[in-house]
Amino acid sequence: MEPKELFGRDYQEFCEVDPFNPKNEVEGYISRKSNEFYGALLITKVNHLDVQPQLIMGSPKMHYPFLPRADGTRKYAFPSARNIEVYEKLDGTNILAYFYFNGIYRYCSYKTRLRPFVQSGRFGDFFGMWKEIAADYFKEIQHEMDRSDCNLSFELYGARNPHLIVYKNNLDIALLFGVTNDGKILSPTDLRGSNLPPVNKLRDIDKDYVWNYEQLQKDLQDGLKQEEEGYYSGVEGAVWYLHTPEGRCIQLKCKPETIEAIHFSAGAGGLAKNVIIATCWNAFENVDTLTTAFIKQLLLEEFKPEVIEAKHYLIERCISFVTGEAEFRQEVLSAYKATGKNILLDKVSIMRELSSKFPRDRMKKVYSLIANQ
Repeated sequence: MEPKELFGRDYQEFCEVDPFNPKNEVEGYISRKSNEFYGALLITKVNHLDVQPQLIMGSPKMHYPFLPRADGTRKYAFPSARNIEVYEKLDGTNILAYFYFNGIYRYCSYKTRLRPFVQSGRFGDFFGMWKEIAADYFKEIQHEMDRSDCNLSFELYGARNPHLIVYKNNLDIALLFGVTNDGKILSPTDLRGSNLPPVNKLRDIDKDYVWNYEQLQKDLQDGLKQEEEGYYSGVEGAVWYLHTPEGRCIQLKCKPETIEAIHFSAGAGGLAKNVIIATCWNAFENVDTLTTAFIKQLLLEEFKPEVIEAKHYLIERCISFVTGEAEFRQEVLSAYKATGKNILLDKVSIMRELSSKFPRDRMKKVYSLIANQ
């Protein structure tokens, strides 16, 4: 099994220590192909010893059930389905639980989309947050993986892990779906019976797909509220699980008009500021320093090269904005920690002390960042 056979040219080699099994150094390849192999691993060595190549399927790319036309209308294409289940689409960090082998023993580990393992970075303690919130579920995660014979896809979301959507909860995880290493998707309903926190179910659909899709999109839009530049409250979207007559499960996404417009702005090939900002925040799951080249590489998964190049200077401005926001967040939390006080017990004196360190018009943001911790 060769990486080119599976991933074409869209892959990278890796050699990293597994932080969940720190005695293991794992080598192989990770796919960047924007399809069912997105983020998939091909593990070839453990502790410098060759192993039978192991394909680990990740969380695949989801697509819209339509193509936008130049006149603003849509060309829908829904596969035949026995039934459709609709679940909330959360906006956080995707974490995949999976097993790998060294020829004798089996190990359980966890990865973000484009890295073989969950790691912490300069602007995101993803490893720490995942262990903190998920550690109590580790045995149940392995039990469910054995029971359902699949990898498990989770979302790590909440105010401490900000993306496009602002959440009131501090930090949580939700089980999204399962994926087998031959690419079969198991919906949240297929995984029913586990004791893992489930993603919220929105509705069932058995007819009038287009009408239901557009009505759901309207409902999501009605619940969406802009909080500040680049941030919203509400529900980021929904995932449709179509169960086909042949027994397959197909994922399609539905987003509020405002969020969808970010991805389809300026016609079919547009690239808006908000989608670049969201891409920049997501990039911190993979790198510590944002570069124009890396952000362009991520955007190539969704947009044509000429569209991306036309937004070169906007990309640079978005990188500067997100880096500044990340550094501000880090500065605020460091200053709060230096006070040695607890915001729950001494809010007034803490905010008075910090007001001398930060601009007056940003103190509401300062308090929000501290409270979310």
